[in-house]
Amino acid sequence: MMNFGKAFTYIFEDERWFDKLLTPLLVSLIPVIGTFALTGYTLRTLKNVAQNELRPLPEFDFGQDLGRGFRYFLVELVYALPIRIMVIPMFMIENSDSAMGLGGVLIMVISIAVMVAYSLFLAIIQPIAMANFAVKDSFASAFEWGNFFKRLGNNFGAWLLVFAGVILTGFIAPLGMVIFVIGVVITSAYSQLMVAHLAGQAYAASEVKR
Repeated sequence: MMNFGKAFTYIFEDERWFDKLLTPLLVSLIPVIGTFALTGYTLRTLKNVAQNELRPLPEFDFGQDLGRGFRYFLVELVYALPIRIMVIPMFMIENSDSAMGLGGVLIMVISIAVMVAYSLFLAIIQPIAMANFAVKDSFASAFEWGNFFKRLGNNFGAWLLVFAGVILTGFIAPLGMVIFVIGVVITSAYSQLMVAHLAGQAYAASEVKR
């Protein structure tokens, strides 16, 4: 059973939430490395939610979180690869006057349609891949397609709520711009942790029966 509202409040239910989050928030200010470390911390939080931990916020572990975050960055690169490939013919057409005939326009339209369809596909699949990776912590686990589709079939509504949460965080994260850099860091981290809680709930709610 999904609890959408709890994703907004669970952080503050932990009596030590400030102590647990202060270090990863400060580390996230470090360019690149900090982003990887915060991602790794978020993934460990997701795993704890999926495993029904009462207080899912973990203690920050720089080495472990950095490594996990970097591995997930590689996963995201693989998922982004098809879009990068589809951009190539569009770029070639835009920079070639002779290619902008009917054939060129057709290729552009098809490429855009495929990119939109793939983006929508990613919006549904990527949270499942993220959750599976968080729980199993292996590169291959982010591409277990059969498992992902079974989870969708088991509880599509749960993953739809995760999708809604992702859309909502698109409005929450930019709010931090009101108080400049540190505000963006806080709202971005909060948004990631909110989605992590929803994805962890959905993962548990869609457990694949063996």
